[in-house]
Amino acid sequence: MAETDPRRLESTADVETVVDCDVHLTERQSDFLPYLPEPFGEMLARGEGDDYGYLSQLYPVPGFLTPVTTGKVQSDSVRSSEDVVRGMEMLDTDRSIITPTQNLYLSCVQHDDLAAALATAYNDWLLDEILDPDRGLYGAAVVAPQKPERAAEEIDDRADEDGIAAAFVPSGGVHPPLGNERYDPIYAAAETNDLPVMMHNAAGTMMMNFPFQFSGFDRYLSTHVPAHAMQHMVNLSDMITQGVPEQFDVEFVVQEAGLGWVPYFARRFDHEYSAKREDAPMLTKPPGEYIRDQFYFTSQPVEGTDDPKYVASMVELMGGEETLLFASDYPHLDFDHSDELLSLLRSKFTDDEIGNIYGGTALGVFDF
Repeated sequence: MAETDPRRLESTADVETVVDCDVHLTERQSDFLPYLPEPFGEMLARGEGDDYGYLSQLYPVPGFLTPVTTGKVQSDSVRSSEDVVRGMEMLDTDRSIITPTQNLYLSCVQHDDLAAALATAYNDWLLDEILDPDRGLYGAAVVAPQKPERAAEEIDDRADEDGIAAAFVPSGGVHPPLGNERYDPIYAAAETNDLPVMMHNAAGTMMMNFPFQFSGFDRYLSTHVPAHAMQHMVNLSDMITQGVPEQFDVEFVVQEAGLGWVPYFARRFDHEYSAKREDAPMLTKPPGEYIRDQFYFTSQPVEGTDDPKYVASMVELMGGEETLLFASDYPHLDFDHSDELLSLLRSKFTDDEIGNIYGGTALGVFDF
């Protein structure tokens, strides 16, 4: 790739529009519980306190000691639009795609009707209290995959709301994997409403369903290292094999799993497909082409930042100038600062390509 001369981009301040594709709220039960539709609003009205409290019984969580719970790392509270704006000012970004934290565990809620009600309540709160397109605050409508028809209705209901830029499937712990035909209503609704589908895991969701190696993990470190990429590989492998991107003209945004697994996964998939095409009769082209055409990947957490050559090579191998979306993961403990990735890419990518990664591509993917 030719280097632009002279270079214009010295920092993200020089990028025309910086879109952060993963800014997390740290929502609590007291934020969205008042929005719960009946009968759940009355049934759960006895909850007290302003932490995860009794809802932790509904959103299953592991008993890990994390850097946050042990006090080694402080994580900012982001529960208002002002909190989001402060983070944007710190990171020097122009637009944010706002995602949940507690509701990353929504797919693990055992009561399927309650899961759908929680998604509705969260979205009501999000629209009432957080989103503000005039200040660059956009969000994704969360849906419960336990109830695909209800999820499709939720997408239909929210698609035209001001500030909704995507649909959001909490993909960790889903069972069966997201290629199963039971999820077709979700993809059909996203296609009809011209919304991308965001997919985001949480390390703790491995306790619920496949991949169930979590049952042998007893430390946060050993779980967190493979969790996000492994769960995404399971779902994407199933989705592509079952023909989801062939059947639905939908773009997918795969979040928070880093970089290096993407070129490996695409090449491994193409290698396997060449010998087992009969397992994927709906496909009309190799899996890697679907990945390049319809799947986008957020950058955080960028592994190997001490080796700029590695990072630039991984971005090049994944076609990142067209498929990579900058994301900070703010305010989570391992969030990436906006300038860090740019400094690692300047030696290999042009200003225009870096501009795509930092916002240009996102402007075409999300419904701004």
